[in-house]
Amino acid sequence: MNKRFQKLPFLLELFFNGAFIFLYAFYKANRIQTPLISQEMTEVVLQSLAWSAPVFVLFSIVSFFHRSDNVEDFFRKYVFSLIVFFPMIITFGDVQFTFWLSAVHLFSSVLSIYELKPDSSEEGKDYVLGMLDKIRLAPAQIVILSFSAIILIGTLLLALPISAAEGKSISFIDAFFMATSATCVTGLSTVSLVDNFSFVGQSIVLVLLQIGGLGYMTLHSSMMILLGKSMAVKNQVMMQDLLDITSMSDLIAMIVDIVKYTIVIEFVGAIILTFAFSFEGYEFGQALYFGFFHAISAFCNAGFALFNDSLENFAYNPVISNTIACLILLGGLGFIVLKEVELVFRGKKKIVNLSVHSKVVFTTTFSLVAFVAIYVFFSEYLHSLKDLSFWQQLQVSFFQSVTTRTAGFNSISLSSLFPHTLYLFILVMFIGANPGSCGGGIKTTTFAILFQSVRATLRGKDRVEFFDRTLPNVLVVRAISIIVISLMICSAFILLLMRLETEHSFLSIFFEVVSAFATVGLSLGITPYLTVAGKAVIIVLMFIGRIGPLTMALAIGQKKEEGGDFKYPTGKIMIG
Repeated sequence: MNKRFQKLPFLLELFFNGAFIFLYAFYKANRIQTPLISQEMTEVVLQSLAWSAPVFVLFSIVSFFHRSDNVEDFFRKYVFSLIVFFPMIITFGDVQFTFWLSAVHLFSSVLSIYELKPDSSEEGKDYVLGMLDKIRLAPAQIVILSFSAIILIGTLLLALPISAAEGKSISFIDAFFMATSATCVTGLSTVSLVDNFSFVGQSIVLVLLQIGGLGYMTLHSSMMILLGKSMAVKNQVMMQDLLDITSMSDLIAMIVDIVKYTIVIEFVGAIILTFAFSFEGYEFGQALYFGFFHAISAFCNAGFALFNDSLENFAYNPVISNTIACLILLGGLGFIVLKEVELVFRGKKKIVNLSVHSKVVFTTTFSLVAFVAIYVFFSEYLHSLKDLSFWQQLQVSFFQSVTTRTAGFNSISLSSLFPHTLYLFILVMFIGANPGSCGGGIKTTTFAILFQSVRATLRGKDRVEFFDRTLPNVLVVRAISIIVISLMICSAFILLLMRLETEHSFLSIFFEVVSAFATVGLSLGITPYLTVAGKAVIIVLMFIGRIGPLTMALAIGQKKEEGGDFKYPTGKIMIG
């Protein structure tokens, strides 16, 4: 078959889906008559396109089948098209349902733009990116550009009238802020997600935070695997750096596990929350929506809630609060740790045989949770918690200790807490979650290395040890570097925001900056009242907080150039 003709089904489907989505979005945005086309005519056109959508998808499927080597190759590469096609048949003619399916299928079709071509110099054994082969970017640059592109697309989508609630409009700076906050899984909001965004807008925010939680490159690579594509060597190296994996087979297995853990954990959490919200008196459809939204938001450590007071109304509901807390903990552990936990539950590994990384993660995480919970309980026992029962006090203290480190939900008004309690929250927000997870901060392992380094110095040792293992000195240097750089960034932005936002207190600005940098999302209430310049500063800070540690890890992890490794004579400097 002629190569140009092979591309025809793809181009037709791309044009059809794009036209259908564009027309439906504008129809839902204004629903007014124009001199060129009436509302009734628009509805007739949309209905005709909805009826035609399965035909175009079927045309593409037949074309794909003709181009495939065999049936197995067809199912491996184009199973996503079949998944979309059958719901279209079942809901034949439903305009709204067809719109969402077309949007999903358009996304999968756009990914095929990255289809890899064999390199003639290697006789088809190696693959390179056809369109992007000539662009040479470092892994850190690709990560930055990828997140920037997602934020830009999210901003444009949230700025559309269809994303705003009836009678509301979203300014560009607010759309930019919300898209950045969602993609960076922060949770800070300049406008109410409930009052100012429609169902479409809330769904866009949900998709952005899911992408941000998984990480764009993980999502992109997993989609390539699901669509039967091969990854370029450059992408392989980047993913191996991100996930600390050495072989391609382990890389593919880890990506599959990441998707599996995410789907299973979020689905189970969503089902539990759905029934919990139903018992709270919500209609089942609404409870289902609340359940899935908050399950995804909690697992991704995003902190977005569909209630203006976060989860304060459900502070004493043990099912909702404890389910959210468990999802936050699982999302903040890191996928490598989750893999080891799965092996323990399946009996393939004993707890004592866990890696040093997992042992440090569990020890540091649960020590911080216990310490913060105890501190909040006794600190606020006769203050903000005085009107609660003993079990309610324990519940609030535990939930706040879990969510403060990285998630951003709150079950009690932060303005009612003592300043010293808020300062403790700032410290644990700065520490954050674990490496390879959905959370931010300097990471618990970095804090643990610093703690052990100080402990070793006080005991007169010249090495840092964890669980009968000695850490390389280079890790200690890297951990200290990350902490110092993070402190410098936060200090600089605190000074800048104090200069721009003179009406707000130092504690509020301090809290806001650390929350944004650590991608937590808690606030003392100043976010909606920031000036445009202040919002721009927080946008940059959220981006740095999400990209910074990842970029530093990629940059630090690069191999040294050969022939450039030499040492100067030893020198001494007095300290202390």
